[in-house]
Amino acid sequence: MKEDLENIKKLADGARKEILGVLEDYGEESAKTVKMGAYGAPSSLVDVRAENRIIQMVKEEDMPYNIFTEEAGFIDRGYDRTIVVDPLDGSYNAENGIPFYAVSIAIGKKNLQDVEYALVKNVPLNVDYWAIKGGGAYKDGKKLKVNGKKNLYVIYLGKKAHKQSFELAQKIRRTRALGSAALEMCMVAEGIADMFIYKFKDNGYLRIVDIAAAYLIVREAGGVVVDETLKPLNMDILGMERKNVIAAANLQLLEVFK
Repeated sequence: MKEDLENIKKLADGARKEILGVLEDYGEESAKTVKMGAYGAPSSLVDVRAENRIIQMVKEEDMPYNIFTEEAGFIDRGYDRTIVVDPLDGSYNAENGIPFYAVSIAIGKKNLQDVEYALVKNVPLNVDYWAIKGGGAYKDGKKLKVNGKKNLYVIYLGKKAHKQSFELAQKIRRTRALGSAALEMCMVAEGIADMFIYKFKDNGYLRIVDIAAAYLIVREAGGVVVDETLKPLNMDILGMERKNVIAAANLQLLEVFK
C-alpha cells in the first residue's frame, strides 16, 4: 500500500519537473501540436513530454503496472493493475500562463469503481491531493472532508454546455469555471465548492484519464460522483468513452437536477 502511493507521488513529481522545464525552455512553443493523442485530440509538446517522463520512470524503475494515458493510450506491461494518467490536466491554462493545472494519476484494475490509489498534483503550487480506497482523502497530509454549505458551484459554461448548466448558474450565489477538471473536483473534496458540473448538451466530455484520480478523492472525502442520469459514475479503466460528470458534497444537492 505505501509503495503504491509513493510510486504515484514520485511519478507526479517527475511530471511536474518536466512540465515546468518545458514551459520555461519553450515558452509559447510548448503549446505546439506534436502528435494526435489516443482520444483523437491534438497533443502539445508539454503534454507529450510530461507523459513520456512518466512512462520512462515506470519502465526504468520497473513499477508493477500497465499504463493508460491520454496521449499514448494503453501500454500492456503484463500486470493486473493499470495506472491511469493525465500528464497535464488543464493544458490550455499551462500553455497560457494561467496557474491552475495538474498531473492526475490513479491505480485500478477494471473500472472506476475499483480505483485503489489516486493523486492529483497542483503543479504551480506543488500541492498534492491523494486518496486510498477505504483510507480517506488528504491534501498534503491533512484529511479532507466535503462541506456542502459553501454556495459555490464549479460549472462548465462554454458554448457546448447544457442549458441546465446556465439555469443553475443563475440560481446559485457563486460559480467558477477554472479549466482543470481534476483540480475542480478536488475543490469539492476539500470543501471549497459544493458541486462540480461538466454537463454538455450533446455528448459527454470527460474521459477516465481526466477524472479517475479525482473521483476517488471526492468519494473518500465523503462526496458523491454521478453521471448525467444521476446514477453512480462508472467507466472502464481502458475505456475511450466520454461522459458528463457531476460531483457533489452530498446526495441532497443533486435534487436541483430533478
